Parts: sequence; C-alpha cells; structure tokens
Amino acid sequence: MQIEERAIDLIIRLEPGLRRTPEGNPGFDLFEVDSSGRQIRWVEVKSMTGTLQDRPVGLSHTQFDCAREKGDAYWLYVVERATDPAQARVLRIQNPVGHARTFTFDHGWGEIARTDPPRR
Repeated sequence: MQIEERAIDLIIRLEPGLRRTPEGNPGFDLFEVDSSGRQIRWVEVKSMTGTLQDRPVGLSHTQFDCAREKGDAYWLYVVERATDPAQARVLRIQNPVGHARTFTFDHGWGEIARTDPPRR
C-alpha cells in the first residue's frame, strides 16, 4: 500500500484536478469532477517497483466492471518505478477494457477450474 500511496501522490502532483476516493473504494482510486461537481473521469492506479516489462498488472472484477461501465471516461494509470521519484513513469491507458484484445488465464484460474467433464 505504501508504494500505491507514493504513486497516487505523484499523480496528484502531475494532475492536481484529480481527487482521492475514500480508502478502500472499489473500482477506482481517483476521480475528476466538472465545474458543477459531477464526476467525469475515473482513474484506477496500479504501482510497481519495476516496469510492465517485469510483470503485468490486473484489474479486479469490480475494477473491470467499473471500467466497462465508464468506457472512455475510465483510465488505468500504471506507475512504473514508483519508489524512485527520479525514474517514476506514469502510463495512462484510457478505456483499458475497451482496448483489450485478449484476456489471460493464469494459474489463479486453477482454483475454479474443473478437472472432470461437465455432466449433461
């Protein structure tokens, strides 16, 4: 969580119009409002000590659903090298669900996968 806090602090310094959500808010970490106070943009933050070359990031079911619902107004911000202010880099991905071309099923799926054929 400390790495994510650093990443969020960096993003807010770069984009002061973004506001924090309450801690533990499902679906997104930051949001932007228009002049009337209406939310117009939602941002999920993922942070890492390395880069996307080292490991992928994922969205939770709630984050995925929120991204699908909000479309182009939903952004995924990946902060690479978040613990090193001199090298930190923010990758901004608009509408990550809409731009996805494949979905990866990794070892975690083994927990719900069946090994026996479905009954008819």
